[in-house]
Amino acid sequence: MLKLAGREGALTLHTATYAQRAASLQTLLGRVPRVELGIWPTPVQHLPRLGRAHGARNLLVKRDDMSGLGLGGNKVRSLEFLLGAALAEGADTVIAGGGLQSNLCRLAAAAAAKLGLECVLVHNDERPGFYQGNMLLNHLAGARQVFAGPVGEDEREALCDSIAAQVRRDGGRPYVIRNGASTSLGALGYVRAALELYGQSVSMGLDLANVVIVGAMGGTAGGLVLGLALLGAPFRAHVISVEYPKDELARRLLELAAGALDVLERCRLPHEPHLAPASFDTAAVVWEEYLGPGYALDSDDSRAALFAAARLEGLYLEPVYTAKTLAGCLDLLECNRIERDRGCCFFHTGGSGALFGLAGRLQPQDPGHKVNSAQKRADNEGIKEG
Repeated sequence: MLKLAGREGALTLHTATYAQRAASLQTLLGRVPRVELGIWPTPVQHLPRLGRAHGARNLLVKRDDMSGLGLGGNKVRSLEFLLGAALAEGADTVIAGGGLQSNLCRLAAAAAAKLGLECVLVHNDERPGFYQGNMLLNHLAGARQVFAGPVGEDEREALCDSIAAQVRRDGGRPYVIRNGASTSLGALGYVRAALELYGQSVSMGLDLANVVIVGAMGGTAGGLVLGLALLGAPFRAHVISVEYPKDELARRLLELAAGALDVLERCRLPHEPHLAPASFDTAAVVWEEYLGPGYALDSDDSRAALFAAARLEGLYLEPVYTAKTLAGCLDLLECNRIERDRGCCFFHTGGSGALFGLAGRLQPQDPGHKVNSAQKRADNEGIKEG
């Protein structure tokens, strides 16, 4: 068991096949209100040149940056469930908070536009003199952007609540997206992603053993880990921390997964067995070694991974989340902590809009010997273009 919540007397499903578990999970997810925002399934692609440069025979990428809405990204999956709940409640205004280059804010603005809802975004920073990156996209989508100044997350949340109260006084029905969409309901988006990837691994014959995903506030990774656990752990998730120490991230993952499991349990009919997930240790491992100097700060390895992905595969990452996650993935493969001869899938969780807002950090300069070394190794091993 994941030790997520009390399950005494639960009927186990350990004798069931992965396919039977997948069918049961699909049924439960289908009972939770959800609005279709993305294009599913997102592609799974091979990365032969990048994989060969790092000793991996079967490196893949799950392209959640191609999820369709507003330049894509992981938050599309979370918003499908959160805004499904908002519409079920009759909401007419979406309120979300984040930094100037918040990917959640970008996608909340795009989703609100698609659904015909008003959108208010609260940024804990000063108003910039020039909109770029996600800020520009928010503006194009018609969101109202409020600038709270350099305040903490608690103060930002309080301002979101104040705006929601004003919307109610004006006769509207607000829905506040909490904690960067890393909530128990939002985590169901990546429970569904686990189910989706499992189906692709079967249909494509991927021999998939490991997946690598970002560990930020916990909603994305927590949902994926729960999904894999409920499937019986057909492959293992390696969660790369980009924000918190290992113990803190693991606590957040378990807490969010527990809440998501409870949401699914409430959808279970009386005659159906209780959910019986595999253990956390079977389904996942958390790595803090790739955090580098800290949240949103480059490391030599993350910068090298960003350039290597672009120069070996034409795959664009951003410095805060995806570059550090890929750096961890590549190092785990090189150190053989992930089996090099089995399928390993890196989740690309998006962030392309923020990349342009961070252009000052990526201006031409020596990208580091590791990037050049990876390029040379790939070329020397005769990897063909195409």
